Amino acid sequence: MRQSAKITIAAILVIGVFSISIASVPAFAEWDKFNYPEIKGTVSVSSGDDLDQKNRIALTVAMAVAENSVSDGKAVYGKLADVNGFLVHKVIVITEDHAYYKILVDAGNGEALYVSDMIKRDISNHKKFSDKKHEDKMKNHFKGMSDEQIAEKKRQFKEMGEAFKSLSLEDRASLILHFMQVKLQWDTMSDDEKVQKKVEMKKMFKEYLPLTLEEKKQKLQAYIQSLN
Repeated sequence: MRQSAKITIAAILVIGVFSISIASVPAFAEWDKFNYPEIKGTVSVSSGDDLDQKNRIALTVAMAVAENSVSDGKAVYGKLADVNGFLVHKVIVITEDHAYYKILVDAGNGEALYVSDMIKRDISNHKKFSDKKHEDKMKNHFKGMSDEQIAEKKRQFKEMGEAFKSLSLEDRASLILHFMQVKLQWDTMSDDEKVQKKVEMKKMFKEYLPLTLEEKKQKLQAYIQSLN
């Protein structure tokens, strides 16, 4: 079986839910454009190194350290990265009022090497920080809808993000890692295969979005359990 054929509708759901959960956060759009201070970690890395092989702590540990480093918020994304020649987990923690923190966790001993100040979303300057590609998709998605229909659709999308954030730290980490694997598969697909999967995704969302928040949570939980 070809690798791309392994991407099921459920996996596409993961891409959709995960993307919606984080796409509205400016921190994600500017993930690699952030100026971090000089840090000194315990695991040195060079260009071309296999970061996964050098990593010594689980993503769940890095996410827990990040959450414990701030007074409020949930870790919604994390990845290994080379910062100043040291291996770290870059973690984004979002607060209840949609502010966020960027945190660097040492990939060797799990120490928080850097915690940004709370960064609040500037609604008046939203376009400056937003992911333009995501915004264009949303505009196309809402095309032809009334104001009431757009408001309802946004509420449904928001619930998808809430369903993700309601998961336990372990389940969020599991879904993040799985999302990475699915994305790698997606990147290997041909343009025609991507078009077909997008058609399937659109059909799936049409069925998924109207579900209640609790039903959305149950769908995600069931999918995570299927990974174990």
